[in-house]
Amino acid sequence: MGVRRFFLTVALIAVLVPSAAVRADMDYRAEITGAEEDSDLAALLDKVSELKSLEDKPPASEEALRRRADRDLGRLADAAHSLGYWDAQFSYDLNTETEPAKVTVKVEPGALYHVASVDVQGPDHNPLVVPNTDKLPLKPGDPARTAPVVATEAALLAGLGNSGHPFAKAEDRRVEIDRAAHTMEVTYTLDPGPVRRFGPVAIEGLERLNPEYVEGRVRWQRGEIYDEAKVEETRRALIASGLFSTVRITPVADPDNPEDVRMTIDATERLHRSLGVGLAYNTSQGPAARAFWENRNLFGNAEYLRISAEGGQQIAGFRANFRRPDFLAVDQDLLASAEVVNDIPVAYHSRRGVALVGIERRFGPQLTAGIGVQGTKANVTPEANPNPMTASAPTQHYSLIGVPAYLKLDETDNLLNPTRGYRAQLSVMPAHTVSGPNLSFVSNLVAGSTYWSVGPEQRAILAGKLAVASLDGAPLAPLPADQRIYAGGGGSIRPYGYQLAGPLDTGNKPFGGRSSLVLNLEARVRITENIGIVPFIDGGSYYESPAPQLGRTLLYGAGLGFRYYTAFGPLRLDLATPLHKRSADSPIQIYISLGQAF
Repeated sequence: MGVRRFFLTVALIAVLVPSAAVRADMDYRAEITGAEEDSDLAALLDKVSELKSLEDKPPASEEALRRRADRDLGRLADAAHSLGYWDAQFSYDLNTETEPAKVTVKVEPGALYHVASVDVQGPDHNPLVVPNTDKLPLKPGDPARTAPVVATEAALLAGLGNSGHPFAKAEDRRVEIDRAAHTMEVTYTLDPGPVRRFGPVAIEGLERLNPEYVEGRVRWQRGEIYDEAKVEETRRALIASGLFSTVRITPVADPDNPEDVRMTIDATERLHRSLGVGLAYNTSQGPAARAFWENRNLFGNAEYLRISAEGGQQIAGFRANFRRPDFLAVDQDLLASAEVVNDIPVAYHSRRGVALVGIERRFGPQLTAGIGVQGTKANVTPEANPNPMTASAPTQHYSLIGVPAYLKLDETDNLLNPTRGYRAQLSVMPAHTVSGPNLSFVSNLVAGSTYWSVGPEQRAILAGKLAVASLDGAPLAPLPADQRIYAGGGGSIRPYGYQLAGPLDTGNKPFGGRSSLVLNLEARVRITENIGIVPFIDGGSYYESPAPQLGRTLLYGAGLGFRYYTAFGPLRLDLATPLHKRSADSPIQIYISLGQAF
């Protein structure tokens, strides 16, 4: 029995060893040639080609490689057709004499076809006029691409939906290719359905939220002509509240009133309570930890309460924020906040309490304005000593009443990781001390940032920011140190430590000033789906005068950042170095946090 097992083993080895040799992977490299004159075509062919995308997964044999290439020809032809090259021809050569093997796909694009006509007709085949569609994605003379054909059908249906037709549908889409004339004719057959008005609203799916909150976000009035744009605006407003995971709004025919449609809003609530923790680090302030608890539906009408705590080497504090939506009017919120902070940055030691009550108004999804009343009570000891003859600067005790007001415009596409658009902010706060030094002053901030997507597949974002702060109406000397203006640090000029981008005393402590200028420019380059690098330049300073002195030398620095992109925002690691290094400046500043720098 043992001898038989021995010979069976030897036989299996004799069979398997040659087989393994035969199954050695067929390494290869692929190249697509002939589409160089149209960069869009060349990029699309590279993107859809399995020969290109699967180079790191070579097939087991030459025959398998040829099968892969044969399949690829069909994919490439479909891609060429989608860009208007309806006569495109593809072939390939396989050279197995090289190591690795080389597959060369040859493209003959042929003529670029163009759109000859775009017709829209009703079910009776008579011409159909669709309102508000003067800028369709597809028009005569355009390249005969397939994506605009589909997009135009969607735009036509949207035009009908926005002009009173809730049940409009597409019955047919006919595309005719004229090989002799190199043209494409497109005919859409649409059934607009009847014109209807908005009828009663039914709200479904709510568990803890009061229906009145949802009703307050409905953008249409009962009796108005149906408008799909207002339906979508309502859905976006409900999703933007953060209270719902899904929102579906459906028009339903009303048999009792055929001129109206019933509107059903089916919303699935998210969990309203959450806990969170976070960690951050930077060189000048050290590590910090944050924790919060929040409830986004405190009393059933989407009232928001957040209680947070923060602790680190230079700060310890507690803060509570409350928001009451639709206060006296829809899209107008009542705000209240309070905080107690022990703040020990390089410039001062401040123990303060701050309370605020205000109103915030939204004028559409991009524009927000607010005004309030803020009270501050603090004990502040400056670290910078304006009089070297004394042992230390005196502690200041003061109480302050201010009226903060602001206007914010946000035209970006993402809060934590914007890729296009711009932001602008104007803040003003007149203030007066009610105890301590007798001071009246006005704090101002003007800031703007912009973002451009560049390069193939928009994998690089150019971002720039300019911020100017000023404080007018009071001299610098009696101003409490924690009311002065500083520059430097993670949200400012990264190559310089927190508050250190400006004049320093003989002990390298910042005085603070009455104005500042901050400039930021960076390129956010995505290397892979999750990893990116960010070279950047920051510059600016704070000034003792109430307006930035542009004639004075600005403090500049440069750095390199690394990003790891997650579903909740990018994790940020920035390394920065000053280009105008002083004795007080560290050669490297390190920042670790969540979200982009601006």
